[in-house]
Amino acid sequence: MKEKRIIINSPDNMWHAEISACRGANTEKLLYNGENVLKPFVSVEQWRENPFICGSPLLFPANRTAGGRFSFGAKDYHLPITDEKSNVNLHGSLYCQTFSVKEIKGNSVVLQFENKGEIYPFEFLLTVEYTLENGGLTQSFIIKNCGKTDMPYTFALHTTFYEPDHFCVPISIVEEKDARHIPTGRYIPLTADEALYASGIDPRGRVISGYYKANGNAAAVGKYLYTVSEQFDHFVLYNGGKNSGYLCVEPQAGAVNGLNITGGHRVIAAGEEEVLCTHIGA
Repeated sequence: MKEKRIIINSPDNMWHAEISACRGANTEKLLYNGENVLKPFVSVEQWRENPFICGSPLLFPANRTAGGRFSFGAKDYHLPITDEKSNVNLHGSLYCQTFSVKEIKGNSVVLQFENKGEIYPFEFLLTVEYTLENGGLTQSFIIKNCGKTDMPYTFALHTTFYEPDHFCVPISIVEEKDARHIPTGRYIPLTADEALYASGIDPRGRVISGYYKANGNAAAVGKYLYTVSEQFDHFVLYNGGKNSGYLCVEPQAGAVNGLNITGGHRVIAAGEEEVLCTHIGA
């Protein structure tokens, strides 16, 4: 795997980002005033052990697809089983693809990945633009359906923050899951503890793992504000158990296993595109 690392800085040099084109256009390092905002990439060996717990990997389709199968437009489609224990396709494989670097200009970079059916059974072009302003990092994702039929999709960012002393994420109800972490298709009320995720709580010493319907678009993670566009209608929260040192706040367009849930995924018409955005600021 040939390294293609792009470095950009904000005009005031308070923000610094490093993006890996060969590991899914992941923002593998994000610093503010010399402080790590996201858990950074350390080594290829660590990445191979768990490629999702550094930076903000791109997930397409998002999270779990049960049995690696889904139906759309009266046709059945298959994705590889990447988690045999749960019998699911986990997080797709966009996160490990090599992107083309289209432009580097000052404090921004544009990358692209074209799928002709290799990693997803629909043709699409994903254009990613990362810009570092004095106010923080803006990410833009343009998904274009290059095929001749409508394309269903779900998309998420496995954004891995260093564990803060408090966080607040706008969630309303829980996407219920079974023992294999597959959604049952039901939404249920937040528990008392989960209600605190929405009002504000210290995550340290807690086990956090859940799928949630969004109730807004701005999450506070320590001193950072994570704002996402309206297509991100779910959040996944995960911290790897007590004392892991990180907190994943994952905005998600569509539900977990959303390709198998009516209304759980988004659709882009043939030849059309959709633009999703996020912003991390202090």
